[in-house]
Amino acid sequence: MHITSIDSKQAAKIAALMGLVAVMAATWPLAGAAWAFSVHLPRKHFAVLLFVPFFYAVAIYFLAGLACGLYNFVARVVGGLRFEIAHQTESPADENPKAPGSLRKVA
Repeated sequence: MHITSIDSKQAAKIAALMGLVAVMAATWPLAGAAWAFSVHLPRKHFAVLLFVPFFYAVAIYFLAGLACGLYNFVARVVGGLRFEIAHQTESPADENPKAPGSLRKVA
């Protein structure tokens, strides 16, 4: 099997959402802690921390789209990624006679 093309918009959306969640998980608790423990800092510093995840998500969207477009170009020239998929026909318990589910009865 060959991967010859990656839909850049869909991959970029998924990467941007994953980046948004990851950066929100990192910055919002820090913004909350900074706000809770600060006394005289201006509020605009906290607003920046609240909007940073959205800036990262937009940047990740464009960078992932660019990376997919670059992969699609290179895959046309070189041929893409090649990989094999093997389908397992037997259950793992049949391969290992000492597995708990595969005990044989002795007559």
